[in-house]
Amino acid sequence: MLRITPGTILLTAIVLSGCATTASNHRVAVQQETRDSPTGSPAERSTPVVDDVSRVDRAESVPATTRLVAHQEESAPVAAAPVAAAPVAAPPAEPLPLPVPMHHAPAAPMPHDMHGGHEATAATLTAEDFESMALAGNPTLSQAQAQIQAASGAAQQAGLYFNPVIGYSGQFDRVGAGRDEAWNGGYVAQEFVMGGKLRLSQQKWSQRARIAETNFYAQQQRVLNDVRVQFYRTLAAQQLVDVHRELLANGEDNLQTSREMLNLGQTNQAGLLNAEVALQRDRLNLMQAENEFQHAWRTLTSLAGSPELTPAKLAGVVAAADESLDWDSALSQLLSSSPELQAAWQTIEHDRITVEREEAEPIPNLLVDVSSIHTPVTNTTETTLNIGIPLPVFDRNQGTVEQAQADLSQSHAEARRLELELRTRLATQFRDYDTARQRAEDFETTMLPKAKQAYDLLHESYKARRAAWPDVLMAQRQYLSLRAEQINNQLMYRESDVAVRGMLLTGGLTSPPPPVGAGHIDAVAKPR
Repeated sequence: MLRITPGTILLTAIVLSGCATTASNHRVAVQQETRDSPTGSPAERSTPVVDDVSRVDRAESVPATTRLVAHQEESAPVAAAPVAAAPVAAPPAEPLPLPVPMHHAPAAPMPHDMHGGHEATAATLTAEDFESMALAGNPTLSQAQAQIQAASGAAQQAGLYFNPVIGYSGQFDRVGAGRDEAWNGGYVAQEFVMGGKLRLSQQKWSQRARIAETNFYAQQQRVLNDVRVQFYRTLAAQQLVDVHRELLANGEDNLQTSREMLNLGQTNQAGLLNAEVALQRDRLNLMQAENEFQHAWRTLTSLAGSPELTPAKLAGVVAAADESLDWDSALSQLLSSSPELQAAWQTIEHDRITVEREEAEPIPNLLVDVSSIHTPVTNTTETTLNIGIPLPVFDRNQGTVEQAQADLSQSHAEARRLELELRTRLATQFRDYDTARQRAEDFETTMLPKAKQAYDLLHESYKARRAAWPDVLMAQRQYLSLRAEQINNQLMYRESDVAVRGMLLTGGLTSPPPPVGAGHIDAVAKPR
């Protein structure tokens, strides 16, 4: 008769516990070996663990190497497991890169693969390429050039003399007895402009042509600024798509890890659901990034005057490469070089000439008329000279002079207003410039290197069985998220840099302003 004692029961429990621990450790070994193996296929990484028996069978065929995650090293009854642990292989000499996507392909294609049925352009485009296209194809530059031609034509017309008047004059007299006497002749009349009015009129319209030239330069700068800013927005969108693809791969790896941990009893169903939600959010973020790229590309090609251009790879650096500016130098450059302010001072000179021209208007012009008539009866010729001037008795152009003086006063006030407005706009833009520059520099020198170092350390600790794989994934996601944020920081820095150096000019597809705005004396039948 078999006698069961308390000692026998305790020994049986220890043996059974050791067998269970051995199977569990074999499952962990397979999981860890699959991640560490440089030759493991993506299919092996992405296949969820659904059958413990099959996993144990696979464990019997691999070397007896047990790698435990951090919390297992502390609590697993290693002494009770009759498994001889093989030495852990030494890590490679070179540091490993960030984990690459190891699961199925991303849900959406790369931006350069999305053309709406069109083939991708093989060439790589730079900011200079789009600037050249914009200068050649932007219609607002043609409008600004036409304004120069119009003002130059008006200046030429305003300096031309009045045309002379030539005509025939005849006289018929009935002398008597059926005799008629005819007088035949002609006349020439000319108006002589006095007081230098033609010269002043030509100066006034020539000044308008100079304002139009300044406006053309300003419009050219607006086009270049908009194209540059939009190019770097598109380049940043292209880079963000790449980062979001990496984040999607990270989310897929995290979901696979959660499935394996659920099968090993190291997490619960709620943890798996959270991983699925996080992965779906990564997919949506990637789709949003791709939509942002498409929007940025379409806007860029429209600004460049080539909307039919299909998406292509952009080459360049989002971060501003020029030396940083300080407030004093930026303000000095703006006030001395702004075409808006230059046009305002040119308008003051235009209105000063206009006042002088209108004050000369009452000076009467000479009206000269020469006529000659000949009669064959007496064979005589009569010549008559008439000279006259209009007397400025009632109309001395006093109302127009007052209007021109008001325009001149308004132009002085406008120049001062514009200077203050430019200072205000620069203050706002320079605040954004400083903030973006400081953030971009801090991310580049401190936050990104530390995040990368933290990931590298965790990755090495994982290979040495001192860190869990979810911690590595979390560090990788932190690094990728900071990279995405840094791209936005660099974009803000570049946008502010272009705005400050480009004298705050925007509106590359807005019609250029006329040389002289509303409220000024405009052209009449004879420009003056």
